[in-house]
Formats: sequence, structure tokens, C-alpha cells
Amino acid sequence: MNYQKYQSERTQMEKPAKKRFKSYAWVTWLASLLAGEKLCKYAVWLPTQYQFEKPLSNYDFSEHDEMVIQRASQLQAEGFTVYVEYANSLKVNGKIYDICVAGRPDIVAIKDGWVVVEDCKTGKRRDSHRFQVLLYMLLLPLAPETKHYCQGQIPHGRLVYPDGTVEIPAWAVDHQFKQLLRQTIATICSATPPNPTPSNWECRYCNIPDAYCSAKSDRIQAAS
Repeated sequence: MNYQKYQSERTQMEKPAKKRFKSYAWVTWLASLLAGEKLCKYAVWLPTQYQFEKPLSNYDFSEHDEMVIQRASQLQAEGFTVYVEYANSLKVNGKIYDICVAGRPDIVAIKDGWVVVEDCKTGKRRDSHRFQVLLYMLLLPLAPETKHYCQGQIPHGRLVYPDGTVEIPAWAVDHQFKQLLRQTIATICSATPPNPTPSNWECRYCNIPDAYCSAKSDRIQAAS
């Protein structure tokens, strides 16, 4: 394989990355770092600082969407007022670090002043799922779009799986969690990028274009 030709062709196909005006991260990116499931911090730092063209995906969301609809109907039958997905879109600007964190929990349900945020998962259980819901619990009362749901209170959290439900109480948004979050945000907001830490598993599913990651480029060159 001619690596130089390959790299040139890939660079021509990929649109140049745009530097963001401020750091920007999705809740799911942070959750994977907090859980230690993503070890390459560079893979999160780069899209936090630069905007890339979103890669095409053939993932089928129909099973997840059906699960959310069924769960929302169940909560409504229990007397909850239910808000689903796009109605729950949130963005929170950091006070210490110049970052915007965005997310979209599947369900926010309210009954008699009690607020519950739920995320439905069709796959196997992961630690990152719990951190994802913890982040929603922290951010919902802070975001301009959703703070009216919470009335200044941290909501209760739930992970809904096909084989059961995991309860996450409000007190789980504790000092230890917030400290870990601050450390993680400090890393991805730093002007100095962390070094890539490539692995066969992470590189295989990484969406960063090869032209922007020396570790991925080296891996391709070694295989040529």
C-alpha cells in the first residue's frame, strides 16, 4: 500500500476541521472519560476544540426509539408529565472553564414536584451509562432550557435496560463526582493537547480523521 498516496487521498476527501470559538463537548464524550472506558483523552480533546464533519452512520435507532416510547407511555400512565428527547436538549456554559457541555436525556418525568431523568439503553450495561445520567442530573437544573423542570433541585436518575432498571439517587451527584468532572474538563479544555494513546480497540472505532491523529497515521503506515 502506498501510504503517501493514501494520506493525500484521505486529506482531499475530508473537510478541514474548524477551530471552535469555545470548547464544546457532549455529555456522552465526558461520560466515556469519567468511566475510564475511553483511555485516549486526545480523542475527546480534539473534537472539543475543533469541529469536524459528522461521519455517516448506519446505526439503527429503531429499537431504542421504541423503548423510549414505551417507557414514556408507562410513566404517563403512572401520572407523570413526560418530556422526551429533543424537548430535553440542554447546554450549560462552564464558570471555571470556557466550555459548553451539551446533552439530550431520553426522558424527563415530573410528578408532584418530583423530577426523574431517565436514559434508555438497549445494549449491555456500562459504567459510562451511569456517568451519563449523573451528568444529566447535574446539568438539568443549570441549563436555561431545562432548569424550570427542576425548581433548583437535583433530579433522581434512572437507567432503563431491557432486563431491569438502575436507580441513581440525587445524593450520588457528590463532591467526588464533581471533582472528577472538573479534572476531566480541565484536560479537554487545556491549550496543550494530551498525547494520543492508541489501542487497537479505540482506534478501530475512532471518528477522528487520520490526518489529525499521528497515532492513527502511524498505525496505517505500519500496516502498509
